[in-house]
Amino acid sequence: MANLQDKFKQRQALEDAYGNFVEPYVNAVMEIPNNPVPTPPVRVCEMGTYRVSGWLLLTLVYCWWMRGRP
Repeated sequence: MANLQDKFKQRQALEDAYGNFVEPYVNAVMEIPNNPVPTPPVRVCEMGTYRVSGWLLLTLVYCWWMRGRP
């Protein structure tokens, strides 16, 4: 009978240790803010892409214009 009571005491001690030490640490590490910061909008096209596209368009127009000259 004493062995059974010791097991219950050990179990209670482990549960208390979890509740007093482990659980607060886990809650602090995994804290989720109430008002999360919204993610910024995704930019589809960067400025460099516009520049490359502009130069490519300018080159194609120049080639088309030079091809049409006699």
